[in-house]
Amino acid sequence: MPDDRKTSELISQSLSGDLTTAQDEDLQQSVADSREANQFQNLSRLIQDSLSDVAHRTAEGDPAFCEGLTSEAKQRLRDSVRIETLRRSSDGSVNQVDSTLSGTLDEESALTSNDESESRQMTSRFLVQRELGSGALGVVWLARDEKLKRSVALKEMSAEAAEYPRAWHRFCREAEITGYLEHPNVVPLYQFGNDPQTGRPFYAMRFVGKRTLAEAIVEYHERLATGEDASMSLHKLLSAFLGVCQAVAYAHSKGVIHRDLKPENVALDSFGQVIVLDWGLARLTDEFEAGNLLSGDGVLADSSFEQTMAGEVIGTPLYMAPEQASGDQDHVDERTDVYGLGAILFAMLTGSAPHATQSHDDGSVVDMKELLRRVAENATPDPAEHRADIPAGLVSICKQALSFRQHLRYQTATELADAVERWMAGRSRRRELYGSMQSEGRELRTNLLSFIRNLERNTRFMSSLPPIQGIIDAMSPDRQVEDVNTWRQRLAVIFGGLLQTNSDFSAVSYCRVEGDQFREVVRLERGQADAASVRSVPASRLRSDAMTECLQATMDRHPDDVSTSILNRCSSGGRDSERGFLVSTVPVFDEQTEEPFGFVMLESCLTHVVEDFLQNRLQNAKRVYVLNDKCEVLLHMKQDSNQACDVKCHDFGELCSQWANVRPELRMRGEYVDEQTHAIYATRVSIDRDESALAIVLLAEDLPTIIAEN
Repeated sequence: MPDDRKTSELISQSLSGDLTTAQDEDLQQSVADSREANQFQNLSRLIQDSLSDVAHRTAEGDPAFCEGLTSEAKQRLRDSVRIETLRRSSDGSVNQVDSTLSGTLDEESALTSNDESESRQMTSRFLVQRELGSGALGVVWLARDEKLKRSVALKEMSAEAAEYPRAWHRFCREAEITGYLEHPNVVPLYQFGNDPQTGRPFYAMRFVGKRTLAEAIVEYHERLATGEDASMSLHKLLSAFLGVCQAVAYAHSKGVIHRDLKPENVALDSFGQVIVLDWGLARLTDEFEAGNLLSGDGVLADSSFEQTMAGEVIGTPLYMAPEQASGDQDHVDERTDVYGLGAILFAMLTGSAPHATQSHDDGSVVDMKELLRRVAENATPDPAEHRADIPAGLVSICKQALSFRQHLRYQTATELADAVERWMAGRSRRRELYGSMQSEGRELRTNLLSFIRNLERNTRFMSSLPPIQGIIDAMSPDRQVEDVNTWRQRLAVIFGGLLQTNSDFSAVSYCRVEGDQFREVVRLERGQADAASVRSVPASRLRSDAMTECLQATMDRHPDDVSTSILNRCSSGGRDSERGFLVSTVPVFDEQTEEPFGFVMLESCLTHVVEDFLQNRLQNAKRVYVLNDKCEVLLHMKQDSNQACDVKCHDFGELCSQWANVRPELRMRGEYVDEQTHAIYATRVSIDRDESALAIVLLAEDLPTIIAEN
């Protein structure tokens, strides 16, 4: 108004009839020029009429009015104020179809337009069934729409809130904003009206059930606590999160900021739809507010309302952005909602709100004032500090959304949604690749087990050949039937044939045991320079050495009882420095005396076996490691090379920080499946009945904890 005070004084004087002709002309001109002045004049008249009626009846001695306003008069006064408030909120000229709430929520329309445009009246009937929930502003009921035969959620202002004009304004704005935002992820508004008996406003909206995102988060973390595979639950939570982001992004495009985003304000129906609720604390951005005021649209304009809120804390502290906690409403913008979305993501990943763990040093809970101070001044906690197994990609996204400085956050809800969606797409791809890598690891285990069984069968067969006993007889002083060299030559021919037809076998030998020493009698081995050549070791080059613990264990076994081990645990000829050889041994007994004589040993290069299998098959695993019982690396292969790499670090625990968690699972179950990061797969290959085993470890990517480039 050009002169608010002058106009107000003129209106006040007009009610008492004290205006001069000139003053009356000034007032009529001000009312004609200003919509606000017109509304104020109408409201003042309503109040004056109610008070005049009371004064007149009191003066006549009506005993009902001697002690003040009756409940009927109070209600008339309240209704007058309410109706004028509604007229103001609808620009004073819109046809107001007011569906009201009675005992069974039956209502005839109340307000009609003052202009000549055609109006429509309607009757609605809602039958209240039960209370769904309540808050500081109102109560939500489950109701039955008797006209359309459907269930609706009906929110009615509470009696306590109805005593405060600001609550009326906020309730009406909540209904208006909810109806203004037409989006699949925003609850649709069906009807807005007032109860003629109580005078309190209400609105009906779609009933989406009582299940909220908060309950879904609790269920997810309960599954995790029991050790259940909850990867699909996380996927569903993140899909719901994308729906929330889309609703918020749409609201921002309409100039609306939610300011109270939290899991409790997100409803989930049984068919996967996500609905964002409770827009009661929403506000307009300055750009849209200015546009509404310039265009004369007063439905959503709230500048005067926000001015009364300066320095006031708006929102839920446990999910609140620092600028909200400090009461700095001038800096509340779309990025404040991005923080709220990040807080929801934090709750999904950790099971608690970002600021839920704030406490004093002695463990006592902080009061509200102290909590708000800490939120306003301290950085948000790192989600990785709550749970170590959260995927690193999600941790990074969550931390950026919760950045203390607004300019460091995602600048829009769409950017945040895109980041999460990219992570989910990458995770789906990683899951697919991980499944293929897991199949590769299991196939490698099956092939190694098959090879070990084949190695044992051939060793057992070699120990049963006639030349084996022939050499025993020839070397016995009382049974020299033929020359020892003749039997050695015959056995060498058979051993040579074995190596020629089995390229994975590297050497075969027949040894005699004398006390704590063994001596090779016959040995054939594959050439190092030419793997296709097989040579017999001359008698002068045959070796003698001390019996190892493993060889001694072989001699303690029964005939045909094969023992298999790794060469660095069970060696012959001083080969302890060599790594990656499978050795199968079987004891040999004299058929006549049935006393142990020696053993047959068949050796195979583990590297050749694995390389042959992985030739052109290593497509999903970036690296493959084969470990012995001591977690020493026997073999290492890269995806870009089909040959084994040099092993510079023998302890795999130094290469992979996850190994401390993988190894116990591997020992217990024989297999480790990484359901969280899909980065590592491990399986166990039993070598011998004495629990000797190999571990095969496949990595989907180069782990950042690798300390040496192998």
